[in-house]
This record gives sequence, structure tokens and C-alpha cells, in this order.
Amino acid sequence: MQAEVCSKFIGSILYVGKCILIASYNNAAYASHDNGETWKAVFELPLPLSQRIKGLFSLSSRLFRAKVHHVACIDKNIIVLIGYGSIFSFDLENKKILSITQVHGKRPLVLCSAESYLYYGEYRGNQERQPVHIWRSSDGGLSWDAVFQFKKIRHIHGVFNDPYEDKVWVTTGDNDEEAAIWMTDDRFRTLQKVVGGTQQLRAVQLLFTESYVYFGSDTPLEKNYICRIDKKTGQVEKLQVVESSVFWGCKAENHLFFSTAVEPSKVNKCRDACVWGSKDGETWKCVAYFRKDIWPMKLFQYGQIFFPTGENNTGYLWFTPFATEKHMTVQRLDVRGLF
Repeated sequence: MQAEVCSKFIGSILYVGKCILIASYNNAAYASHDNGETWKAVFELPLPLSQRIKGLFSLSSRLFRAKVHHVACIDKNIIVLIGYGSIFSFDLENKKILSITQVHGKRPLVLCSAESYLYYGEYRGNQERQPVHIWRSSDGGLSWDAVFQFKKIRHIHGVFNDPYEDKVWVTTGDNDEEAAIWMTDDRFRTLQKVVGGTQQLRAVQLLFTESYVYFGSDTPLEKNYICRIDKKTGQVEKLQVVESSVFWGCKAENHLFFSTAVEPSKVNKCRDACVWGSKDGETWKCVAYFRKDIWPMKLFQYGQIFFPTGENNTGYLWFTPFATEKHMTVQRLDVRGLF
């Protein structure tokens, strides 16, 4: 049975941190300091009229991918956003834009905050398999440098910080030989492949505990599973079969969550985007699901459920259904009532 969900905001929740939530709607960012009960606009992105129009309506926003995709908080006053093809660094206290830089690639799937650095990986169609890079900022998003180059892969799915160890992890895809999970413990002077080589090791999001790295397989070609890697042995364990490709995940309190996507596939035919959760990493259950809407997937995107970044100790699981019922409405579930 689907858990009860309550909507508090029309838009997409992007960040959950200590005493603050950040969400977006069109080209504006909003903040809540009362656990989502009320929201206040904090600034608007300075966009040309053509970009504003693309993001103004639901279908045009989906068609042109015109929205804010990611937020990272540098400190209580500086935030970095990625959206509309650019990276914006914004001073909340003085209400001014510090910098606007162009995104390398189409749009990154993940913006990673790791100690004093920000990272993202190039994500684009790249049928020709040109080199793709990991980009890093050490000055709060003001400037970016390429710190690692991949050759002969399609694209980088994500860069992730392991909060339990001084390590950064990377996921890549898409073909068997390109699908891998990587790790660096020297800030990308070197990068080692931990696992890879099959569609079952094609992943987007990684979640971490002291002993394990959790991920969901992201393949339209085979059945998909939630899995984990033992940090000591490198052994991969399948934990739970799921309906379709897993794109996104998050932690709320100490609970783990992943969401499945609705995408065209001969193998994965489910028309629901589902949220799977676990309180112990061992046993998993579906805690929410949303039916794909009527609009074509290739033009107006797959049915998905997005999670915010940040350290979430609010007692709630926050997420945003996309291209499904309850499209672009901020949702929350009381974690205590899920398991």
C-alpha cells in the first residue's frame, strides 16, 4: 500500500540541510526554515527572455530541460545552482550573483560537494565516444578545472563523496565495457575501477554506510536490482529486484532510499515510478509509487522521482515526482511510519 504523502510546495525540492530546505520553481529559488510549512523566494536566476519562456510552462520546461537541476550549499550564505545550461554562484546574504559559468557537456546528473570542493562529471549523448571530464571547483563554484579525463566511455553518471572515508566515487556508462564504479582517495591524481563490465554494474547514484556502497542498476536491457558493494572485499551483493532502472537515491536519517524510472524497455515494462526504502540495508520495501503521465517519454522525459541532496535529519523523506501523477510537487513522508 502506498504511504500517505502531503504536498507543501509546487516545484522541485533540491536541498535539505540543517534548518533549511531549498526548492525551485521556474527560474526562482525558494527556502523554508520550518520544515516545509512555508516557503519564501530568495532570488531569481538572471536569464534571457528565451530561457525564461522555455521554463515558464510545464511541457516546455520538460521539452527543453529548462529547470534548476542541482543545488549545493557552500556555507550558510553561498549556494551554487546548476540549471538552464549554466552554473550560478549566489550570495544569499547580499542577494547578488557572484559568477555565472557554462556547464561542460549537456547537463550533469549530479553536483557533488566533498569537503571544500565541488565536482561534476560531463554528461551528454557522446555517440562518438569523445573524451569526457570530471570538473572541480575549489572556490565555491566561481571557477572550474578538469581534474580527470575518461576515454572511450559514453558519459559520466555521477561523482559522490563518501562521508565515512576520505574517498570520492564515480559512476560511468553505458555499454558493458563502459559501465563501472570507480574510486579515488587522492583527489583524482589516480582513479581505480572498483567493479564494472556488465549492465548490472551500470549505476547512477551511490549511497554510503560505514561498511557498504549501495546502488541500483540502471539498464533497460535486463532486470534491475538494488545492490551493495562490501568496502573491504569488493564483493557485490544483489539485495532486491525492482521494476525498472534506478536513477536516484538519498539517505534520510539513517534510512536508505532509491527510486525507479519509467523508461521505454522490452524488459522493464512497469508504468509506475517507485520509491524503495530500507532501514537496515538488508530488507527493502516500496514505500511510494506514481503513475507515468500521458506525455511521450522521448520528448517530455521519463517518469522519475527526484531526491534532494544534503544531510537530511528532518525526520522526513523529501522527494519530487516528475513526469508522473503529482508532477513537480514537493512531497514528504514521515520516516518513522515507513518501516
